[in-house]
Amino acid sequence: MQDKNYDPVFFENLSKENLFSIFMNQVDFYVYFKDVNLKYVTCSSSFARLMGYSTPASIVGKQLQDLVLPEQAEHILAEEKRIMESRTPSIGMEEHVDLSTSKSQLADVWISTSIYPLIDNNGQICGVWGISRDISERKNTEQKLVQKNKQCDELNSKIHKLSTSDEVTGLYNRRYFEEMIARNMRLFSRVRGRGYTAGFSIVLMDIDGFTAFCTANGTQIRDAALQYVAGILLSCSRSSDDVFRVGNDEFALLLSDTNSDGAQTVAARVRDALKRTPFRTEDKVFDLTLSFGFSSFEDQLDASELIMQADQSLFDAKGKRKTKKGSKKSGS
Repeated sequence: MQDKNYDPVFFENLSKENLFSIFMNQVDFYVYFKDVNLKYVTCSSSFARLMGYSTPASIVGKQLQDLVLPEQAEHILAEEKRIMESRTPSIGMEEHVDLSTSKSQLADVWISTSIYPLIDNNGQICGVWGISRDISERKNTEQKLVQKNKQCDELNSKIHKLSTSDEVTGLYNRRYFEEMIARNMRLFSRVRGRGYTAGFSIVLMDIDGFTAFCTANGTQIRDAALQYVAGILLSCSRSSDDVFRVGNDEFALLLSDTNSDGAQTVAARVRDALKRTPFRTEDKVFDLTLSFGFSSFEDQLDASELIMQADQSLFDAKGKRKTKKGSKKSGS
């Protein structure tokens, strides 16, 4: 029975062989056919030009390793062998092909390739054939977008750092301190709602007598002193803790999974570090001290309440320090 889709009149002046020749010579896609030994038996003119040859006949009998780098050929040849063995095509493989060692005028190209098993009239595998298209423009655009996204991420990171960091010390600033307190309160409230007793503490502190210190020593020494205190606090903190400069001479520690006793231990460690490594300039040594205030997360309603408790604790500590100094003077 004659195939209804077959039109013999069409092929009276244009044979199937001529159509195949037109396809192979005029198509923009890269087309090739290989035998069972994976040697080229024919290819499109565009494929020959891609590889740096003037005609498809120049490709016949060659293997892929004759045209591209061995490490690139190895991967594709392995895939072609798999296709012949399984009779299963591979669709849309994207490859970056380095043509720098070939006769091609192109250094490299991105191509998307589909490879199919070549089956003869007897149903036997007699090779493979593939069709590829140049996707270099799309890939280059994608890479530019990736680079742009990376630049945007870096810029956003810089903006975030500038908006959350103190310019002099590099520590987090007060705005971020309040944000982190609120965030931790939400986190630990959920944890406690599940039956855990985890919590956190904050330590507020300021430098004793800092106004008089700045008046006597100037701006440059002031900034160096602030940086010195920041370094001490960082050295006495865990990686899970956060350190902030929250005012002119005020600093804060946010201590995760730490109760009030743990906060007191950290403060003692800071005091000891200040004594062991005093602040030095080129010609002077200063014994800077800090006063501390504490609060631990219990059932406070919001971040401001928790900060207020630590602030009151700090105020009380400074009052006791002043009273103590006054007692020493009157006793002397």
